Amino acid sequence: MSVAGATTGATTETDDMSPVPVAHWEELFAQGRGFRRADARELTLLAGHVRPVSGQRALDVGCGLGGYAAGLAHLGYRTVAVDWAQSSVAAVRDRYSGLEPGLTAHCVDFEDDDAVQRALAPGSFDLITMRLVLAFMTDKAAVAQRVRRLLAPAGVWLVTTPLAQRLPAGRRSIAVTAEDLAVVTGPYGQGGWYDLEQQGLRCIIMRS
Repeated sequence: MSVAGATTGATTETDDMSPVPVAHWEELFAQGRGFRRADARELTLLAGHVRPVSGQRALDVGCGLGGYAAGLAHLGYRTVAVDWAQSSVAAVRDRYSGLEPGLTAHCVDFEDDDAVQRALAPGSFDLITMRLVLAFMTDKAAVAQRVRRLLAPAGVWLVTTPLAQRLPAGRRSIAVTAEDLAVVTGPYGQGGWYDLEQQGLRCIIMRS
């Protein structure tokens, strides 16, 4: 499955998106700041490619302020939003309390395998999304293994990310490389990709 060859160029709501400690994200989300928001067109494209069924379960990893997770809930998914920052989880619960129980938020560090196993049941999600998150994961192979463990049969992993090859050297820390993509897509026999717009984010689809 070849996914690395097209456009990138993420736009964010923050000025510096280099990898940073959780304390930075705590402050950022407490201030109501986060990544570029998902608009209606992005969610429509997701639905067209993934074809959600009402009542299916979705997991949004690295949910930030929760807008994308809320979009999944509006598409009919019973959505679990997780982030390693407590202020992120608090913001999601505050902003989208009206969507409960269709949207719940929990503080989980997805790079901590023990924490993931305690919080999330294997084989329980029809869709797992990582929007502008994968580039910040230090062990992408381990992350991919966790995702496979959590996906239900015929489940979908959707990664939304800029591609490093299309960014200036100073901004490549916010993007994934071709090597990264080979690591995470290799175990999947089916999948594909689409771009949100010309010179925009790439959405990578992997099917279990």
